[in-house]
Amino acid sequence: MDEFEIRTFISTTYPRLVAAVALVAGSWAAGEDAVQEALVRAWEQAERGTTIDSLPAWVTTVSFNLARSRVRRVLAERRLRARMADVDATPRAEWDAATIDLRRALADLPRRQREVTVLRYYGGFDVHEIATILAVTDGTVKTLLHRARQRLAGLLGDPSTNGGELDVRSRAV
Repeated sequence: MDEFEIRTFISTTYPRLVAAVALVAGSWAAGEDAVQEALVRAWEQAERGTTIDSLPAWVTTVSFNLARSRVRRVLAERRLRARMADVDATPRAEWDAATIDLRRALADLPRRQREVTVLRYYGGFDVHEIATILAVTDGTVKTLLHRARQRLAGLLGDPSTNGGELDVRSRAV
């Protein structure tokens, strides 16, 4: 892939592709982001020595995959917000000590551990759904959940832990 090929792509295929991906992604900006991200990935692949036979086909495939992933993430976030509406409805003044402790402990977790924990135990998503939402493997989600439960058990000093594991579900948010 060389500069001429990229310039040709941008002047011919890019506008039509952005318009098509925008229809899938739901907005022009999201379509443009997906196509630009795909183009960057194509460039990176070429820099690594990968041969891309058809730049338009490759970028189109990657763009649509990125747009679909974005739509899935947005829908999952909406479902989570709907499930969490009752949690947010509880005034902070009514939180008990255990809820405050759990919120602090969750805040002390590394970002990814916190995300998988909240999605699993408060969002009600299964491991595969979380993997899709966060764009990681199922195994990564399982590892992050395991580490998060261990860390929460240590942070909360929970006497009901079983071998260093904490049952996060039994605590209020």
